[in-house]
Amino acid sequence: MAKKFYALKAITMGAPAEDGGMGLVLTELLGATVKGTATLTSSTPETTDVEIEESDEIYDELETKAAVWTLAASTYNVTAATMKEFFGGTVVAGVWSAQVGGATVKVERSVVAETRTGIKVSFVKMKLTGTANLAFDKTKLGQIDWTAKVLKPDKANTPAFSIDFGV
Repeated sequence: MAKKFYALKAITMGAPAEDGGMGLVLTELLGATVKGTATLTSSTPETTDVEIEESDEIYDELETKAAVWTLAASTYNVTAATMKEFFGGTVVAGVWSAQVGGATVKVERSVVAETRTGIKVSFVKMKLTGTANLAFDKTKLGQIDWTAKVLKPDKANTPAFSIDFGV
């Protein structure tokens, strides 16, 4: 029987390899994933219809933009290290300080998301962005909501991602 794509076991990430391929040292920086937030989605490719004068039917269809794959989740693991990962800045003695001048940080990581059933989705290069959702509410925990978009790997002839179903 085929494995089911079911529930999150872990998301690990690290710097892509020096040659632009899959990173070799990946760790679980985030963890504490908010239940129900971890998703992998793809957009529909954008297309343009090609029409001709001689017919009212479409002559051809051209793909003008490939599908975009996005991994997203939220984490309750709000620490100085996770703030630095998503928003840059500095950490000194457990105190996170924001980027000087409000500059944004470009975070690119190799990422592996693994299901509880052992299916591994490996992304060679993703761009991570995060938003802080830090509620001062005694019924909620603060969290970081983050997304990671698949980017073209720097290493030639390397697929952007793969899914190992462990067959």
